[in-house]
Amino acid sequence: MKHQFHRLCHLVAVGALLIYCPAALASDAADRSILGFSPDGAYFAFEEFGVQDGSGFPYSSLYILDTAKDEWVRGTPVRALLKNDRAKQLDARNLMHRRGDPFLWRLKIGQQGMHILSDPAKKAEEAARFVPFTVPDKGSALGLGSVRLRLNQFAVDATHCAFIDESPAGFSLILEDRNGQPLRILQEDETLPKSRGCALHYGISDVLVYQRSGLGPVLVVMVSVYRFGFEGLDRRFIAISAAFDETPTN
Repeated sequence: MKHQFHRLCHLVAVGALLIYCPAALASDAADRSILGFSPDGAYFAFEEFGVQDGSGFPYSSLYILDTAKDEWVRGTPVRALLKNDRAKQLDARNLMHRRGDPFLWRLKIGQQGMHILSDPAKKAEEAARFVPFTVPDKGSALGLGSVRLRLNQFAVDATHCAFIDESPAGFSLILEDRNGQPLRILQEDETLPKSRGCALHYGISDVLVYQRSGLGPVLVVMVSVYRFGFEGLDRRFIAISAAFDETPTN
């Protein structure tokens, strides 16, 4: 009887750990869907979707990028959040598309570029931070040649993250030639934007190239942002673009 009592206490203790230990709970790792480019490569769109940690509310967001300016198109992102933990993720995605599809139709987005990388990693320690690849010319559509993407992260000050113990992180993203010489700095943080929350880690999630007839290519890099969350690290995405007038390695 005494042995059974101690075993019961052990099971209760283990159950309490499973309920209250943050490491045992799933964090909010958003997923993404690449929606493509406009025919001239001037715009690029993707959807980010998932279920919030803590609340369990499903969400979906549409992002449309002006690839020459590296800025979100006016009126976007388009967001849908269903504040009901019984709502389904598909419901949030459908709501977002009802709101956001007019933008996609107006800009004629749907052309697929060359998808160089689609990193399946969901954990920060598994994320890619260095990607070598080659995009040759294709007729009159210029490529990038043999290049490399390198992501470096570093500590930055962020007053809005004073409540956490870890140092928030910013990042730089550099396009290099095959020998490691910088061709273009695509991103270099000086401060941490509040829109990223308390970002702690980054990774290269997708690399896409859209080749344009008679013009240089468009490069889009999607970066995973791993930020402090209620139940661990939450993942979100940002997209960084660059349009080239010619092959940068010429």
